[in-house]
Amino acid sequence: MSALAAATAPRAGRRPRALWPTWRLHRTALLTSAAVLLALVGALLFTGLRIRQSYREIGLDACLPACGDAQLSAFALQAQRWGLWTQFLALLPGLLGMFVGAPLVAREYEAGTFRFAWTQAVTPRRLLLTKVALLGSALLAATLGFSAFFHWWYTPIAAIKDRIAPWPYHADGVYLAAATLFCLALGVFAGAVLRRTVVAMFVTGAAWVGVFLLDWYALRPRYAAPILAAADTHGLGHGGRAWVVDSWVVDPAGHRLSEAEWNAILALHANDRTWTQGDYRTWVLYEPGERFWQFQAIDAAWLTAAAALLVLATLWWLRRRPT
Repeated sequence: MSALAAATAPRAGRRPRALWPTWRLHRTALLTSAAVLLALVGALLFTGLRIRQSYREIGLDACLPACGDAQLSAFALQAQRWGLWTQFLALLPGLLGMFVGAPLVAREYEAGTFRFAWTQAVTPRRLLLTKVALLGSALLAATLGFSAFFHWWYTPIAAIKDRIAPWPYHADGVYLAAATLFCLALGVFAGAVLRRTVVAMFVTGAAWVGVFLLDWYALRPRYAAPILAAADTHGLGHGGRAWVVDSWVVDPAGHRLSEAEWNAILALHANDRTWTQGDYRTWVLYEPGERFWQFQAIDAAWLTAAAALLVLATLWWLRRRPT
């Protein structure tokens, strides 16, 4: 038996052949990802305590569900002050896909090590699947834990804004974990096709932004038919507690006004204190908060399915172009 074959042959008590190399090669990316998530948890803890303090000081814990507009507005300002930064968590899956998924195969091609790595006792297919499974499991556990902590962080704000609204939706529930798996698979596929780490990272990040916006604006509003209601009904009067998909103003004659037309009317009556908007009616199409977990399940299902398809596409591509 050759020395190389002896080195790669299974032995009792040894680590699984793909487990230890996967950890050695990708421990920097995994540890960096863990450090970033821990830093974000620290930021959530700091701001979450401040939000809860404002919640108690303003008195929402005593007056809900009959709090006045002044109290709700004051708390909304505090919540925005401490929590506006969390909207950028939508970029987190793309960043994880860029720095963990994109180099997975692309770096092998750039360094030329694929000629050695894929000629061992572990087949290229098994090696890739093992790496994706190990890295995906680690990221899945980390992002699920992070989302659970974010769920705690957002609980006071849910008094004025439902979880289905686009701002918290992408970091809550199971969406973040499913999106991370998708971006990991997307990065692996981009690296296998492009064979350049930096280019694959850029493509992964740009593609995730496109997919996120497509989901937000085109797919998610169609998961269930939005409900039509006047703006001052169903709890929509303060800050849009539900997810408002569309809104418009109707004039006394029943004509729907464009945004420019409505702004012109407001400007015309800006100095007229006797003018009221009583003859105009605002209508909204909205998704109620109770659909949160339904939408989360749908998003998680198609993102996970897309991730599996991307992994299969990567295997097919590597078989088609192994060198």
